[in-house]
Amino acid sequence: MSDPQIDVIPIRGAVRSDAPVTLDVLLRITPPMPERKVERPALNLGLVLDRSGSMAAQNKIGFAKEAAIYAVQQLLPSDRVSVTIFDDRVETIVPNTLAEDKSRIVELIQGVLPANSTALHGGWLEGGNQVREHLLNAGLNRVLLLSDGLANVGETNTDVICTDVNRLVKQGVSTSTMGVGDHYAEDLMEAMARSGDGNYYYIESPQQLADIFQTELKGLMATFGNSVSLGIEPQAGVVLADVLNDLDRLPSGRLKMPNLISGMPVMVLIRLNIPPTGEEKELCRFRLAWNVPKETGRRTMTVSLRLPSVDAKVWEALAPVLEVTERAALLLIARFKKTATLCFERGDVDGAASALAEARKVLASVPDTPEMQKEALALREVEEYLATGAASKFLKEAKYQAHQRRRSNPY
Repeated sequence: MSDPQIDVIPIRGAVRSDAPVTLDVLLRITPPMPERKVERPALNLGLVLDRSGSMAAQNKIGFAKEAAIYAVQQLLPSDRVSVTIFDDRVETIVPNTLAEDKSRIVELIQGVLPANSTALHGGWLEGGNQVREHLLNAGLNRVLLLSDGLANVGETNTDVICTDVNRLVKQGVSTSTMGVGDHYAEDLMEAMARSGDGNYYYIESPQQLADIFQTELKGLMATFGNSVSLGIEPQAGVVLADVLNDLDRLPSGRLKMPNLISGMPVMVLIRLNIPPTGEEKELCRFRLAWNVPKETGRRTMTVSLRLPSVDAKVWEALAPVLEVTERAALLLIARFKKTATLCFERGDVDGAASALAEARKVLASVPDTPEMQKEALALREVEEYLATGAASKFLKEAKYQAHQRRRSNPY
């Protein structure tokens, strides 16, 4: 199997000999395409459906059932599926089984009605056990949680829940989450997906379901590497100033990366503080490590950043690389959106507006590319929700937009 291609792209192709510089560097990691056509492996899917009373509002239960039914309809008879529902009680209405009688499974999902409180952790745990007890060693094992995330019965501590989610990952079962409606606990749903080596989605309407499940299955089918980490090792007095993606760190200090999907680039933007450098030298090393599905052992590769040293006049004449400029702007805007939501949640509306104004400044400072035009529309939508007092919409849109940008390979 081929290794990924790692491109190290500095915003300028040199450092200065007479002064320190701050240099943005884009790492573009591209896993190879499969050497042969990949047949979809068997899927073992645990659907976990929230039927608590809060799901009655805005027809959230309707969205969730449509999503679950759509998922069942995509399965092959050789796939496995279970359906667990929960309010303050947890019930498995479809124990893990082959997806042969899909009409019966759909009928059972259609009969789910909203009821009482929300034992989210208990529901997820039962759904995870359904998958784990029928683990497909050569297949794909995933829990899909559909909920508004308002856990209020049983375990409700986010850190404890996410620890359990990550423990299940180590047993071979990942978790993706789908937040439905405008009043869901997006922080919990996002945290569970990140801990569960899965994806997090915000469902506003059933029209999104086809795209969501297409990307979910594509990601599962074409996984090149998992348990991915990135080590950043500055050299020669260089200091790592920032990682604009805001990725989680592992106990080793390395960055926790998303799964590597064949043919889909992963992009990480770092910011280095580099002292005056009199000659070309190694400035930073990057160590990528990953596990290959169905193989033992861990793979690694290391690349370096080396740049020539120039004086001020030559440095200023170097044109910034547009791809790096654009990616840095998108990630900074995502960071300001996240700040805006934190301000809003503590009642600081002026602070939220100020953070969005800073995002607008970043937007105005970069070339007007098609990607930045798209970002301008997304930012305007968030600003309008804040201006009109649509609190729930503002929080959901701002956080989800920031989440999608901060991910190093949004798919």
